[in-house]
Amino acid sequence: MLTHVVRRSFTSCLIRRSLSTISSQSSSPPSPIRICVVGSGPAGFYLTQNLLKLRQSLPVTIDILEKAPVPFGLVRYGVAPDHPEVKNVIHTFTKIAEHEHVRFIGNIHIGNTVRLQELQQFYHIVILAYGSSVERTLNIPGETTLENVFSAKDFVGWYNGVPENAQLRPKLDGTDCAVIIGMGNVALDCARILLSPVDDLAKTDITDQALDILRQSRIRHVILVGRRGPMQVSFTIKELRELTKLNGVQSMLKKEDFQEIDQNMIDKLERPRKRLTELMLKTVRTNQTKDHAERFWYLKFWRRPRRINGKTMVESVDFEHTEPVDRQQFANENLFVKENGTIETVPCGLVIKSIGYYGVQIDPWLPFDKERGIILNQQNRIDDRPGFYCTGWIGRGARGVIVETTTESHTVAKRIMDDIEQGRLQNLHDAKSGGDGLISLAKSRQVRCISYDDWKKLDAHETKLGLSKGKPREKILNIDKMLELTSNSNS
Repeated sequence: MLTHVVRRSFTSCLIRRSLSTISSQSSSPPSPIRICVVGSGPAGFYLTQNLLKLRQSLPVTIDILEKAPVPFGLVRYGVAPDHPEVKNVIHTFTKIAEHEHVRFIGNIHIGNTVRLQELQQFYHIVILAYGSSVERTLNIPGETTLENVFSAKDFVGWYNGVPENAQLRPKLDGTDCAVIIGMGNVALDCARILLSPVDDLAKTDITDQALDILRQSRIRHVILVGRRGPMQVSFTIKELRELTKLNGVQSMLKKEDFQEIDQNMIDKLERPRKRLTELMLKTVRTNQTKDHAERFWYLKFWRRPRRINGKTMVESVDFEHTEPVDRQQFANENLFVKENGTIETVPCGLVIKSIGYYGVQIDPWLPFDKERGIILNQQNRIDDRPGFYCTGWIGRGARGVIVETTTESHTVAKRIMDDIEQGRLQNLHDAKSGGDGLISLAKSRQVRCISYDDWKKLDAHETKLGLSKGKPREKILNIDKMLELTSNSNS
């Protein structure tokens, strides 16, 4: 009997020792892996979603950090107000934010309130997903000195309720013509807002102050100008189709701009570009004639802006005509062009520049390519910064739509999980405090962090205010007011 007891005791000891050895050699840490995602737009939320899916039984906590007091980034502040179907993704983001292993921490400015290196005290893994927030400039005379010349970023921020653009006051009642420089989706968004019936916009979450100015607008002509041709436009078919279907609005495309496009050229295009080109050609053929059209839009190709003219207010834009360097490359998306010396002056009273975005270096410690406006990285792993990753526009450049961000987020999440499982990250066994430590640090610096429950108070207030006006939401435009409402339990 004693022998059996000794054997069982010895066997039990061996088992415990073996388990202890396996545990010490395992790549899985004894406490949760603390992850933070800097940026609460689509890139940040979709990455979080994919990390949750791939983690399996691995103990993980994920904090989503946001500079603003409110979540959702470009979904809240970039998506056009007449695109509510795109904003429905907020329902998915809400489920992610309310997941038991996820925490939203708003009103925390990484690179300002907290340095990037300081995040290493609290997190094992840091993922930068803060997007590209600065618009490129034309660097031409009149761009920064004349009134009523705006970047698309600021113009979109004005009608979408970005607090820093709340004081923008575009003068739309003194001119009947606007020029938009650029031919991407944002350019078409701006054109659509300028041309849409105000009664239709009043049913969206566009700000009241934007509605008031749009009601006084005299703009009847919106001219979109690009330096290359119809085969290089950056907008997509959805945005073009919406513009062609606006009530009381007529397209004014010129047949000669499309005469070099033949069926053989179209047949060689990839499907998205083929469908887009076919819609442009159809629009040219029918010219979308409307009996009672009062407003008009134009596409002017092969023009590069050279000067914005006026005394104090913009009065016209000088464009130099361009042409392909090689006409055999007419359909090439990366077509090179050259100027031909012909100058054309286009009268207008409003200019919106929509020529792309670039990212910024939020901390000197961050390896950064200032020329391209992206974080230096190899397959989303930030150069010389173990445990630091990037995703979205800040890692690849400001191009693509939300669908591309969704696809990329799965790839990035898999790379991170592979690094964890393959033991490539050296600090996973260190105990970290995660968001608790970060919030304490922010508090010591007189910064109040915003939780997702705090945001829901503001959300309820904005929704209630909007419904009283027949809108889905009326956004609060003042940061201090936002913070007040998030701290008020009766809001």
